[in-house]
Amino acid sequence: MTVPRETIRIETGTRWDALDLVKRLHGFPTYLVQLGDRRWHVCVRADGGADDLVPELLRTAGQWASERHVDSVLRVGDRSYELHG
Repeated sequence: MTVPRETIRIETGTRWDALDLVKRLHGFPTYLVQLGDRRWHVCVRADGGADDLVPELLRTAGQWASERHVDSVLRVGDRSYELHG
């Protein structure tokens, strides 16, 4: 079994936002982490390295944030990318 090198995290405010984002990220190995009533992370495993996935994830998550009218943050290690709705 390969241990993921990095996990990409995208913050969401509701379960419904998280589930909608997971649906849009079909094809990516995703899982959800609930951090509180109004805080969820959509996590994407980056087994082959996160840098290759970032451009497509930024595009997809950016479109999701815009369409859902939410602000969010995509985190890769110590790097953060703001997503605006």
